[in-house]
Amino acid sequence: MIEEILLNSRERALRLGESISFSVLGDYIALTKPRLLFIVLMSTLIGYLLPVGSTINFTLFQLIFGTALTGAGAHVLNQWQERFHDARMKRTKHRPLPSGRLEAEEALVFGVILSLLGISFLWITVNFVTALLGVMTLGSYIFVYTPLKRISWINTWVGAVTGALPPLMGWAAQQGQLDLTCLPIFLLLYFWQLPHFFAIAWMYRDDYRLGGFKMISLDDQEGSRTALQMLINGLFLLISSLSFYFVEQGGLIFSAFAIVGGIGFLTPIIRFMKERSVDRARLVFLVSIVYLPVICTVMVIDRMFII
Repeated sequence: MIEEILLNSRERALRLGESISFSVLGDYIALTKPRLLFIVLMSTLIGYLLPVGSTINFTLFQLIFGTALTGAGAHVLNQWQERFHDARMKRTKHRPLPSGRLEAEEALVFGVILSLLGISFLWITVNFVTALLGVMTLGSYIFVYTPLKRISWINTWVGAVTGALPPLMGWAAQQGQLDLTCLPIFLLLYFWQLPHFFAIAWMYRDDYRLGGFKMISLDDQEGSRTALQMLINGLFLLISSLSFYFVEQGGLIFSAFAIVGGIGFLTPIIRFMKERSVDRARLVFLVSIVYLPVICTVMVIDRMFII
């Protein structure tokens, strides 16, 4: 009887230990922002496939792995930098660092190791240009965009540059260098991010105020300036998507889809301009997260199988 009780207690302890281990592992994974990292990797892949005469080889897997390490490291360091500000915001206070589930020192070491491994791996296995772009992406995210969020609302425009660099890493991995024909994919990612993040800034403007972040929506209670910026950058996004045709990276099928997709993206933006509400902003956000993977998928199919 005593042996059975001890055995059951041991089994419960083992299950508890496994549960705690998986919980800690989940927290470390959460620090890397997996959903955002997926977008980074997707845009990197697009940049790799776009150049004329591009081929798929083992370099692609090295690129994705190195970029994943670098991007994950940047996201971890970003959460380490913003842990005190995240603690004040409803939507971020339950993250691993502000909630106290992980120590700040653990996150710092984890982020530095991932970043160094990622950049080193890209340099050794891909090429110097790709690694340099990785350093620029990491550095602008950690040392420019993140501090600027607490200083000025222009941080969104600066951060969009950082977010548009990964496809250039893919391009450099394929070509070994950059040229002007990589500009369309850079612009597409740049102008996509702006209405996407403006929508988030409007939805969580009170939260951002609590966190001490300077967003365009904070001094725009009526939403007119936010709506105008959404519209302007949505139009630039449409123009950017059409530019692929002129550098022979997209055919007529992609161009037709780009027009339809661009109008589809502009529609909720125009609705937000007419009625500036959280629900309308959320619709812009939802359309944005559908638009990017869909248009990139069509781009790849058109580029590889139709042109």
